Amino acid sequence: MVRIRKSINEEASILWNIQKQAFLPLYEKYHDKANPYLRGIEDITRRIESSMFRYYTILEDDKIVGGIVYRCRDAGEYYLQRVYIKPERQGKRIAQTAILLCENEFEDATCFTVDFPQDLEKNRRCYEKAGFCDTGRREEAEPGVVLAFYKKSITLEQDNV
Repeated sequence: MVRIRKSINEEASILWNIQKQAFLPLYEKYHDKANPYLRGIEDITRRIESSMFRYYTILEDDKIVGGIVYRCRDAGEYYLQRVYIKPERQGKRIAQTAILLCENEFEDATCFTVDFPQDLEKNRRCYEKAGFCDTGRREEAEPGVVLAFYKKSITLEQDNV
């Protein structure tokens, strides 16, 4: 069973190790300077402690398998900054489930946004299954890395489900 809980500083080391494992293949592919693989443990700790972010630990059968972090933007708007899962647990709908569980934590949410390299088909499928829609916007973040922008709008109807 997949569940989430707010991350605590004592989990930062575990989350950092999983983040490095999860993002290494993307770093090897793109060599992008913004890749979370390059970030240190203090980056995770800072986000856990900051009121601008909401960091959650993803658990499967009570074992930590990943993390998910949202940045709070304007009132009701949340940017899904990253979601990462241990490589051996990827492809099992854990990220999709965690996204949906997190969205229940944001009572004031009117929309969620996310971006990712447009050529990552697995990411596209995950976000679309979680209810995100392609905005059609594309932007080159770094040479060779074109981001696709997705959005999920929340209506009162969805809130009552």
